Amino acid sequence: MNRRAVLAAAVLLAAAGCHRHRDHPPIRVGAAASLRRVMPELTEAFQRATGIRVATTYGASWDLAAAVEGGTALDAVVLASAAPVDQLIAGGHADAASRRELARNGLVLVAHDATTQLRFAGLDKLRPGTRIGVGDPQRVPAGRYARDYLSAIGVWNAMQPYAVYGGDVAAVLAMALRGEVTAAIVYRTDAADTAAAGIQLLDEATGPHAPVVTVVGATVHRAHADEGGRFLAFVASPEGQAILQRHGFEPAQ
Repeated sequence: MNRRAVLAAAVLLAAAGCHRHRDHPPIRVGAAASLRRVMPELTEAFQRATGIRVATTYGASWDLAAAVEGGTALDAVVLASAAPVDQLIAGGHADAASRRELARNGLVLVAHDATTQLRFAGLDKLRPGTRIGVGDPQRVPAGRYARDYLSAIGVWNAMQPYAVYGGDVAAVLAMALRGEVTAAIVYRTDAADTAAAGIQLLDEATGPHAPVVTVVGATVHRAHADEGGRFLAFVASPEGQAILQRHGFEPAQ
């Protein structure tokens, strides 16, 4: 075969590959609401590299885990806590070999009003009328992290009369952006992504407490096993990690 024929064959094969990916249904990934700003960049970079499209469903991590348990067809999950992924594995809904800690985050206290001077350690001495936005600890990892941290520093119980629960961390941040709460407890990456919108960083959780982790896993009954595995490998790759770090996430440990 001459050189021109070889080049023509290569072009046809490449076109056929692109056509197959374009016609192939996208893989479906369930992602925690805290990842709503970084996931589009991750999925776009993955599609550029592989030609495989990704359809992302956002929600509270425990709600997404419950959806998988209920039969929702997700190929992989990227959640804001290890616990819901581990629950899926224990229930036979996710592959233990696919479980991986992807990145780490942190908890912060934020407000829309620049004059607010609250700190985590002072949330046991709030004035009447104060409202603190926080994720529902029964459904939202950010709420569980907040409960555990504030319990450790001895202010959780005293703060409860002032708490306004949100269904996911995006809803909690929205309360702060709209000025509906005096302050809100969200992830460090949320504060970094919304600094231009007027969110003020008041305090950051420090000291010994459970690490704030992002954990991935592939579901057992996924429709696109190979493609889902490639996506999880991509987000853990140096390119995926660089994207995460640009959005304020720290490397997994």
